[in-house]
Amino acid sequence: MVLAYDFDIVTIAKDGGDCGSATAADSKTATVYARFRDVKTADALRGASPQLRQMFVDAGFILDSHGNSDARGFYPAEDAEAREKVLRRLFANIRATGLRGQYCGEFYLHGFLRHVRSAQPSVDIKRRDPVRRPQPATPAPAKPDRRTVPGRIGFALGLAVIVFVLLKYLAAAGATP
Repeated sequence: MVLAYDFDIVTIAKDGGDCGSATAADSKTATVYARFRDVKTADALRGASPQLRQMFVDAGFILDSHGNSDARGFYPAEDAEAREKVLRRLFANIRATGLRGQYCGEFYLHGFLRHVRSAQPSVDIKRRDPVRRPQPATPAPAKPDRRTVPGRIGFALGLAVIVFVLLKYLAAAGATP
């Protein structure tokens, strides 16, 4: 399976300010991250060893994707500076930690590095979602308190045994219903 290692730069606002303007992306109130375009590539990185995953996360990669496969091998020209910054942090993490003995799984690190070398900026590519605001955490849906069929059968058998034992005890004591 050949993975597409294209990634886009996403800006996430730290506060609730106006994120759509061009100055908001460069200000100190926003953080720049890299996000893979291909869902399978993001899944492959999530399946790699925790230390390798952490190197990418510390460099500024987000472990989700947005499923955009347009313009393979190219990236928006306006992202060049932020892209270099993320890649420098990644390579510094790799140099500091090392990759010896790391499980990469389906994520082919040499393929990723080859893509980084060959990717070119393109003026024709526009960002689809230039700035993304963090979504508030949604609570997990409450599970209904339903009893399963084996649970109901077990409860009924237990109740029948208790009634049977109680009737035997009363019969032995001399009282009959």
